[in-house]
This record gives sequence, C-alpha cells and structure tokens, in this order.
Amino acid sequence: MTTRVRASKYRHLFGTPFQLRDCYGDICIGQCSTESTVLKANDQFFALPWAEKGSICITPLARVGTVPEDTPLILNINEDQERTAINELEFSPHNNHLIAVAGQDGGVAAFRIPDGDAGLTANIDTAVARIQASDKRLLSVGWHPLASGVVYTASANKKISFFDLDAGSEIFSLPEVHKGLFTNGSWNGDGSQFATCCKDKKLRIFDPRSSSVVAETDNHQSAKSAHVKWMGNANVICTAGFTRTSERELATYDPRNMATRMHTEKLSSSSSAVMMFGDEDCNILFLAGKGDSSLTYFEVTPDAPGVHLLSEYKSNTPQNGLALLPKTCCNINKCELARFLKLSGTRVEPIRFEVPRQQSDNFFQDDLFPPTSDRKASMTASEWVSGANTPQGKIDLEQFYQSA
Repeated sequence: MTTRVRASKYRHLFGTPFQLRDCYGDICIGQCSTESTVLKANDQFFALPWAEKGSICITPLARVGTVPEDTPLILNINEDQERTAINELEFSPHNNHLIAVAGQDGGVAAFRIPDGDAGLTANIDTAVARIQASDKRLLSVGWHPLASGVVYTASANKKISFFDLDAGSEIFSLPEVHKGLFTNGSWNGDGSQFATCCKDKKLRIFDPRSSSVVAETDNHQSAKSAHVKWMGNANVICTAGFTRTSERELATYDPRNMATRMHTEKLSSSSSAVMMFGDEDCNILFLAGKGDSSLTYFEVTPDAPGVHLLSEYKSNTPQNGLALLPKTCCNINKCELARFLKLSGTRVEPIRFEVPRQQSDNFFQDDLFPPTSDRKASMTASEWVSGANTPQGKIDLEQFYQSA
C-alpha cells in the first residue's frame, strides 16, 4: 500500500541558521509576560526587554555582532516619574520607529525611535503618548493591523480595551465575558473582528465596534495557556493549547461556523506554551514552543482539515523568543519565503526558510511571491471607528528581485 503525499509547492521548505558572524551577541534579556514572544522586529530593528527594570533595547538589523554593554535604552517612566516594569511590547505595523509598551502600572505608552537606521543614540524616557488603561497591570498590547494609531490592551481585571493613541482616548471596550486571564488575541484580515483566547478554555470572536460577541466555543480543555492566530487570507482560525491530559494540540475553526472544529492536530509533547506566527502571503503557519529547539510549519487552506503539515526545523539550542520579519527582508532570488530572529540565551540568530528552485536566478518566481502588504495604514482611527474596512495596500515583490 502506497502513502499518498499531498502536493504542495511548499513541501520542501527548509530552514537554515545564519553563520555566527551574522548574529547578535551579549543580549541581556529582561522580564516580560510569559505569554509574550519576547522578541519583536520589523525590517529595520529588533526590540526586546532589557535587564534593567522597565527598559527596552532597540538594535538595528544592520548592526550585527555584540550589543554594547552601554547601549542606549527606552525607559518606561510613568507620569509619577517612576520606572515601571514592561509586560509586553509591540512595534507599530505601519511605522518602524514607533513601539508600544504595556506596563505593570496599568499604563500603555508609545515611544518614538529617532528617524534613520541608527536606532537609539541616547536613552529615551519620554513617551509620545501615554494612557492609563487600567488600575490593574496590563498583560498585553497590540496594534490594529490597518487603522493608524489604534491599540488594544488586556488587563489583569479581564478587561480588553481599544484606544486611539493620537487622540489619547479610549474608543471601545469588549463585553466583560472573559472568566479567565487573557492569553492571546488575533485580528481577521480586514480588521473588523478580533479573536481571543483566555484561561477559561473558550475561543471567542468579537466585533469591537459594536462591543458584541460574534461567536463563542469551547476550545482546548486545559486551563494552561492557549494562543490564537487568525489566518486572514485563508479565513481559518488556528489555536494551539493543551488537552485535559496536558498534551499539546493544534485546532482549526471556520469563523463562519464555530459550532464544531474543522480539525485537531496533535503536536509534540512539551509543557511549554506555543508561539504562533503566520505568513499571510503564502498561508503558512509556524509553531514554536518557548524553550523548545524546533519550529514546525503547516500550510493553511480554507477547506477541512485547514492545516497540512509541511516539515519541521530542528536545532541544538532552545528558543526563548522568536520574531517573524516582514517579507521585504527575504532574499527573493534565493526563494526565501520567511526569515525569523531567534532569541537563544544571550544570542539572537536569524533563520531563513527557502524553497529549493533550480531556476530561481533566471526569473522571478511569481507563484511563491504574491503581492505583499505595503505595511501602511489604510485608514485613520476615526474612519475605522465610523465603520470603514479599507483593505490593505499591496506591493509587488518582483521589484526586489535582482536579474542575473
């Protein structure tokens, strides 16, 4: 009996770590939320919490090698002139020089990195925007994918709120239906709906602008951390969590019919929570356990089962954090579909994922590289609040291809 192999142009996708000379060393990692991916990046910088309380290190991608001991930092000093611990951080998806932080004091703040590619030249302790989002500690912060200046926060009192940072005001809050602490959230493709996982073992979809619950279903049966990734182009919701017997699993849902799962996929055994990353252009989902040394990836399709295992990248060092870089960081000529930064101990190591193609230097592989996000806001905060769902702008990746 022969085993039928599913046809996929990504079936031979493989990962390769960069050489040591192209890595970043002497990282002094600090503390943040256990739900965080820790490492954040765009196509100019990466950021992570530093050893000093309430500080963030910003490192230009072009500056490989050792991070200096006296490197300038962003310092989260609140309105009472107290430095407060940072539980989560996130770069703006529309502005490489803007980063938001969620504080232990319940405040959300945005800091601006000086223009150019040099990063910080001196410590920055003044935020361009600061809002007291809660009287409890903040667990998470994230940006709206399309609306300029809109962030959400999740606090320890189980409240999820949305703010316009430019106006300095709250615009919406979700119904207070979460009966456990928020662990993760993800937007759909047009930014009109928001999916959440929390420790009450439920998966929920919200319409933030009407402050309503669109759908709710039982999810993973363990109260341990579950994470969610809404793969917008395929319109499939993927969650990773634990069974009642603490085995890790991946679940897929059709957001139009949440009554039943599309599929459940058993994952490798480990007690660590799963970090989830999505390549929306190619519909590839990457999963990595914090503390594990492997990264598993699936192709996502709209039809059941929703996910199809492609392969697994294995290394000899554990990952304390990961960040998926924008597609414009990839080497198009080498058919590089994805590039990660991996935090392991005191080192940040880039990893490239490529599809082997013999003719890649002869012509642009348009089947591997559809138009990608232009990473610009498609609407203002007020337009989104008023009901707009303006689609994301696109750029053609062929402009980054170097003809032989």
